[in-house]
Amino acid sequence: MIWPYIIISYLSLFVFGLTDNLRGPLFPEILKTFNVSDSFGSWMFAISSFSGFVSSYLARHLLRHFDRKSVLQGGCFSLIIALLGLAWAPQFNVFLIFSLLLGISLGIIGLIPNVLVSLGAPPVLKQRLLSGLHAMYGLASFCAPLVVAYVGTMTGSWRPVFLVASLGPLGLILYSLHSTHAGLHEKPKKNLGPHFHKKNQLISQIFIACMLSFNVAGEIMISSRLALYMRREWNFDLAQSSLYVTYFFIAMLVGRTLFALIHFKISIRTLLSISIIMTLFAGFAGLFIHPLFLILTGFTIAPFYPLSIIFISNEFPENLDSAISYLMATDSLMLVFMHLAVGQMTDLFGIHLAILIGMSFFMLSFIFLNAYYRLFKNSAEHND
Repeated sequence: MIWPYIIISYLSLFVFGLTDNLRGPLFPEILKTFNVSDSFGSWMFAISSFSGFVSSYLARHLLRHFDRKSVLQGGCFSLIIALLGLAWAPQFNVFLIFSLLLGISLGIIGLIPNVLVSLGAPPVLKQRLLSGLHAMYGLASFCAPLVVAYVGTMTGSWRPVFLVASLGPLGLILYSLHSTHAGLHEKPKKNLGPHFHKKNQLISQIFIACMLSFNVAGEIMISSRLALYMRREWNFDLAQSSLYVTYFFIAMLVGRTLFALIHFKISIRTLLSISIIMTLFAGFAGLFIHPLFLILTGFTIAPFYPLSIIFISNEFPENLDSAISYLMATDSLMLVFMHLAVGQMTDLFGIHLAILIGMSFFMLSFIFLNAYYRLFKNSAEHND
């Protein structure tokens, strides 16, 4: 067990999760301040997702020249600048420029923790530690709307929220300078023995990335639009709608903590399939019965991401940096499409129907999951 890897990874994903989930609860207020439509306002998500796609892909090249700690520190520094810029932006176009920088920063910061925990955890504890890692994302996501509600209520504005959030990456930089990390981080070694044929490996990495990215798109669609849904469909105010987002992330935190504490003797494929099916049921119930079921989707989707990272680390142990980089890049690109599509559909059909159509992301994830086991059966069976 390499504890400095585990600790810095947990802190990094907390900072990532807190920063990444501030904009959802603030979305209605930002639209109002800049007087922009849902579709145009969605560019604040889409542009950061696209820049995250670019930075996640290019991070592979950065890691050839710098160690993982230096790359992480650079991402934190640019994140501080982005958050300060979002707080200051006098016009929406300026806000979009700093959203671009935000995406670049998060694309880098989100890559490192998944790699370091996989490298620092012994095989017997990998599932629990990776689930614990993404429970940190759930914890940060739970804290994000609370920060929004508290700081927003105390100051009467959404802008100071980003100022407060900038303390997170600053603290992470300071911790990374601790003596326990001295000499521990080295540049990743070039792969000399691919898991299987290079072309087949690339295709399988992208295939898994798409499977997970569809699921992430569905998850982010709910978390980023839940506050707007409660404001428009149920006439909630800022504090009330932010609490619903909080409840969603509490459910996610509980789900990931459960998987961190309990080892389920079921194949990864089965666990992933159950997660998607239960999420679809909860999502439709939330739209047609009561929005409390939308909160439940946080619990049902909770184990999907950490389980997928375990699957990837088992499939590509010699190419983990590359596989995670493709994953993060595909995630970001998928989120660009999701945010623009949901924003446009919200303008045309309303937020209720937009989320309903968006549930198809989970269906596509289910299709890719099971297709992978057929197309790459020999490798996939190894993980079960």
